[in-house]
Amino acid sequence: MRAHVIAVAEDGIILVDNKALPVAHSLPEGVRVLHWHDGAGWLEYTDGRLNVALTEAEYDALVAPLVTAWETEESRLHAEAAKSPTLSSAKATKRAEITAGHDAALAGVVAISDPTPTVVAVEAALLATTDSTGLAYARQKLATRRAELEAMVEAAQTVEAVMAIAVNYPV
Repeated sequence: MRAHVIAVAEDGIILVDNKALPVAHSLPEGVRVLHWHDGAGWLEYTDGRLNVALTEAEYDALVAPLVTAWETEESRLHAEAAKSPTLSSAKATKRAEITAGHDAALAGVVAISDPTPTVVAVEAALLATTDSTGLAYARQKLATRRAELEAMVEAAQTVEAVMAIAVNYPV
């Protein structure tokens, strides 16, 4: 028997021992909320009726099925969280890491001391004006490395292989 259970009909939420989960459930007709605390509880109604007290004798019929549904959902969520990522999700995560690394490296090349968006924009404009060949060279080096990393991700056949790819750029 759980010490604290609250089930809210309209929200599809069950709280067990202060942990809320969205769980499909039903309450008796006209009941808005079921409360159970330390061996006793009550039902709140949607139509203005007074709350009705629940006793331990009613736990098995009204509260236990809610707890079982909550525990099933909690177990499902724990199992899902414990799963290893799929190959496609690992690749998507690594591609995002490659893109973020590329963008950070480019910002670092352009504005080494302060790579904020404004400074990067100003420094990139200045560099393009004063050393367009140098900027083009740096961009090409970074683009080449990004393409290498993306090719490595594409060729990877396992999650472990994807995770082993070290995302780094020459700066």
